[in-house]
Amino acid sequence: MADLRHTVEDHKGWFERIVSKIPFYKGYKQKEERREADMLLRNHLAQQLAEQLRAAEDVASQMLTGAGLSQLDEIGQGNTRLQTLIDKVKTAAQGYAGLFDSVKIKEDELDTLYEFDSQMLLKVDEIGEAIQAVQTALDAGETDKLAPSVRRYVKTVTDTSATFDQRKDTILGLA
Repeated sequence: MADLRHTVEDHKGWFERIVSKIPFYKGYKQKEERREADMLLRNHLAQQLAEQLRAAEDVASQMLTGAGLSQLDEIGQGNTRLQTLIDKVKTAAQGYAGLFDSVKIKEDELDTLYEFDSQMLLKVDEIGEAIQAVQTALDAGETDKLAPSVRRYVKTVTDTSATFDQRKDTILGLA
């Protein structure tokens, strides 16, 4: 995925280019652009996670009959955790600190936050691989591999959510 920080910069209008010459405005605007790029990245991340949730829900519906029925509750827990993660990503703080806030966010901290969110896209792939392992076990009728595959999916979602919870520490510079 392309770095959205450059995309935001490239879409400036003529007025924004002129006012960027005003002292203090340029630094303020650059911070806003970093926040906007991170917001776009988080929206993309939420969409990718939502696609994985749809795939997991499809797998869960296939488990309504046969050997998969015994794992339905556990995959449902994973799906609930994934939906909770999606909601956290959508509502996560943008790294904003206003003029009078006690925590001031600098440009390099916003860049760190963007990189953190960018790395979360790798976690989407891990979730997708775990879902695919469940699907493969179902398709092959391998009941002995189904339960471990479902547990892997739930653990991957849980670990990804725990990783995203560290985002706040990244904003505060504690990570």
